[in-house]
Amino acid sequence: MKALVVEDNPNLATSIATFLTEAGFRVETCDDGQAAEQWLRHLSFDLILLDLGLPNLDGIHVLRRLRARQDKTPVLIISARDDLDQRVLGLEEGADDYLGKPFSLVEVVARAKALVRRAKQFGESSLQCGGLELPPDSPTVLVDGEAVALHRREREVLEYLLINQGRLVSKAQIIDRLSDLDDAITPSAVETYISRLRKKIGDAAQLRTVRGLGYLLDAGDPRP
Repeated sequence: MKALVVEDNPNLATSIATFLTEAGFRVETCDDGQAAEQWLRHLSFDLILLDLGLPNLDGIHVLRRLRARQDKTPVLIISARDDLDQRVLGLEEGADDYLGKPFSLVEVVARAKALVRRAKQFGESSLQCGGLELPPDSPTVLVDGEAVALHRREREVLEYLLINQGRLVSKAQIIDRLSDLDDAITPSAVETYISRLRKKIGDAAQLRTVRGLGYLLDAGDPRP
């Protein structure tokens, strides 16, 4: 699970990150609204913990832009703005939960886990593109109805491409999404997985390499 903590109080950000890391999250921190906006445009997370009173770009605007891009990443607002109007505004703009400061770090972790669990439950459906269908938690992909076995990393790469189908995904994004402290993948490994996937999915969907930019998965030309 990968979380982004957007909080301009460095001590609080460090404390939240420590508790989340101990709970099994991989955590990135950011202390600026404009910087958070750029991160969220180019990287993907399983959870965002978002303060509202941020420099350069208010947290509400960060949230508003995130949802305008149809990004459904769960968002937990963590803010000193704890009056009813602010809570209502945050939830109406697309936040999934709202926690007023001061708060217990144990409660932050509990709510974070609950949001990720809920997102996974609602996301337990097959991913499809063209003649491809990737069932949840399956070691195989259906290619024009036939089951084709996938290596664990191949499946992770394909799942990420399917989630982002029709959008350009860079090699760096794939590396960032898939790597962890115990198993970092390299650019050459990504190229290998892409090559294997291209052979396995055949013409069921188009997996294109955009030179110097990344990869694009789409359904390709309509079939007769």
